[in-house]
Amino acid sequence: MSQVLKTGVAVKTGFFPTAIILYLFPPTVVIDGTPHRESWGTRFFELSPGPHTIKIFFKYLFWRECGANSIDVNVVEGQTSRVEYSSPWLVTMKGSIKEIK
Repeated sequence: MSQVLKTGVAVKTGFFPTAIILYLFPPTVVIDGTPHRESWGTRFFELSPGPHTIKIFFKYLFWRECGANSIDVNVVEGQTSRVEYSSPWLVTMKGSIKEIK
């Protein structure tokens, strides 16, 4: 049985347990300028090999881009890059974003 390897990026988004209200404000994952409104958790995005820019933020009350932060990721053919984002403890700050090797 052959295993099919997917090329792309798995994005895990989360928030502090005390910020449970953020369940009501889902994150937006912007990949190379294309927004994807997602729910909190892990999502896979199939992408072509090469460099990609990933920006993540969430809308909160009157603010459009809370916790916005971005990262450049190089996707390798047949591999899945992994990115983790955590919302900030204060919505006006940048969220934490990193690539997991």
